Amino acid sequence: MADFNHTPEPRSAKVKYPASRQLTVLETVCETAAKSHRPGLHCVPVILEPYIVLRGKWLKQAGFTVGQKVTVTANQNGLMITPSLAVPGPATKP
Repeated sequence: MADFNHTPEPRSAKVKYPASRQLTVLETVCETAAKSHRPGLHCVPVILEPYIVLRGKWLKQAGFTVGQKVTVTANQNGLMITPSLAVPGPATKP
């Protein structure tokens, strides 16, 4: 039993929004046009594509905002996501 004046050793605070995350690559069906093999017989090939969902308050803490354009650069060892530079659009007349 613990002493009356016992105070536990301080624990490291749980990081609420860690800098790195473990995500799962999911799969989705890519829509393709139906191919006809015989009259009345249509075959729709199923093509599975990988995808990753990124969402959460940690994106805001990393400097991303809702509606912001981003650039995703793929290389052999990973992905890099950076904010896109704002490109001025055509001038609008009032």
